[in-house]
Parts: sequence; structure tokens; C-alpha cells
Amino acid sequence: MIIEANREHINEVYHLLCVLEDHELDYELFKEKYINGLSHKNIYYYVYVIDNHIVSFVSFYIHHYLHHNSYTGEIVELVVDPEYRGQNIGHQLIDYIECLARQLKLEEIELATSTYRKRAHHFYEVHGYIMNHYNYIKKL
Repeated sequence: MIIEANREHINEVYHLLCVLEDHELDYELFKEKYINGLSHKNIYYYVYVIDNHIVSFVSFYIHHYLHHNSYTGEIVELVVDPEYRGQNIGHQLIDYIECLARQLKLEEIELATSTYRKRAHHFYEVHGYIMNHYNYIKKL
């Protein structure tokens, strides 16, 4: 079942994001950003719950880019607990976000994923996402 994330979910969401990033995140900084995001009108957090246990998380941000004709949605984080992968949970979350994006009349959904995440690339391509941008970063 997909539900809106709330403050009570903070520890389980934190755990899932540590899994996604494959290292322990700064909990206090995470907590501050998560709580701020919960009250932001252009940020959506959802969790997938099985037997009162959160097994997946997705964050979706609405951007107001000047060079677009409408608003754009961005899937910023999407993670499924490794023990629950292969059960179409990610597929259900993608469908849910796409439905939300249509309701909000967004122009498109974008996302970025690391170059080494080949399974994620395949997952997104199967769901109709195409790679048409380069994403550059510079560590400071």
C-alpha cells in the first residue's frame, strides 16, 4: 500500500536512503531536510507499506524551470528494500508518481541515476524513460 510519508516514518526512510546511497548519511542533517520537505508544497514523499513495515520510499519534487512551458516533476530518490525487490513495488511507485504528475498537469518527469546503477537504468527504460541529458557534478 502506498501512503504519504510523515514524521513517524523518519527512521525507516533514513534506513532506506542509507541503503540507496550504500553508506550511512548524517542523521541530523537528513532529519532536518526530511522534516522541511514534509511541509514544502512542491515536495512529495511516499512510502510503500507491507504489514506495517516500510519497504520502499520515493521523493518527488516539482520544479519551475524558466525554459519549460509548464512545471516539471523530478523523482529524486526511489529505493526498494533489497529483500522486497522483484515484487513490482518500484513499478507501482512509478505508476503512482506518473498519475500524480498527470493530475498536476506537469510537462514531464525527469530523474537522475548514477552511471554505475545498471539495474536502475534498465528499470527506468522499461518504464518508458529515455536518457536525453548529461548530468554533471563538481565536488566542492
